[in-house]
Amino acid sequence: MGNLDGKVAIITGSSRGIGKDMALIFAKEGAKVVVSARTENEGDFRIPGSIAKTVGMIRETGGTAIGIKCDVASEEEQAELMRRTAEEFGRIDILVNNAAILIPGAIEDMQTRHFDLLYRVVVRGPFVGCKTVIPYMKQQGYGHIINISSRGAIGPGPGPYSPDERAGGNAYGASKAFIERFSQGLAAEVYKYGIAVNVLSPMGGVYSEGQRWFREQTGAPVPVGSRENGDMMGDAAVVICARDPKAYTGHLLYDEEVLREVGIRDMSKYPVVTGS
Repeated sequence: MGNLDGKVAIITGSSRGIGKDMALIFAKEGAKVVVSARTENEGDFRIPGSIAKTVGMIRETGGTAIGIKCDVASEEEQAELMRRTAEEFGRIDILVNNAAILIPGAIEDMQTRHFDLLYRVVVRGPFVGCKTVIPYMKQQGYGHIINISSRGAIGPGPGPYSPDERAGGNAYGASKAFIERFSQGLAAEVYKYGIAVNVLSPMGGVYSEGQRWFREQTGAPVPVGSRENGDMMGDAAVVICARDPKAYTGHLLYDEEVLREVGIRDMSKYPVVTGS
């Protein structure tokens, strides 16, 4: 038996990267998984990964999954995502707001339209997802919301600074800082309904399909020391969602720390990037 047997989980941005890896692990643990993203089929986007591929991988291993295309920047599409999930499975137990976009560059060089896109996906997207799923979870008196963040949310602190301090990650980090404050406030709001809201970040980097594609296109260095995949994030999320939402909510968590809290000390099953 799995830790999430019978639970219904929506994971946004699960066509590739951390979201895909979390979807596979949730399914292995018995959850009925809704794979949601913008890329429906291989070849629809320049980076490998698609809804169809993730759903296929889950079904090949005996898991239950459906795919629903959704752009989290669209309130209408998120409402349809929740409606179709409830129609298919009868309830929504878990929402993982994972979909994100990283636009690098210093603030001086960033185009305003790119900042607006970052805001719509990383800030507005989780807000709309939470707002839209709460009525379903409230009705059933149970739910787990996990909002994915990043160590980039931690600011550099007071100066003076080295010339390269936090170069190029300010806008993305600020968006994730919003997620952390928003999540703790929301956790307090919905606690009385039996809904937990927690934030989960990778302790280190994850060398996802997007990062691999970016390196191939730009010649950027291999992120030595990063995790090769998002399996640790998936396992940590399972630990969170297996807990009583009334007893475990409002936390800002890191994947490795979550696993260590439940007695897991050997991290050798999570390979790291050693070089090209």
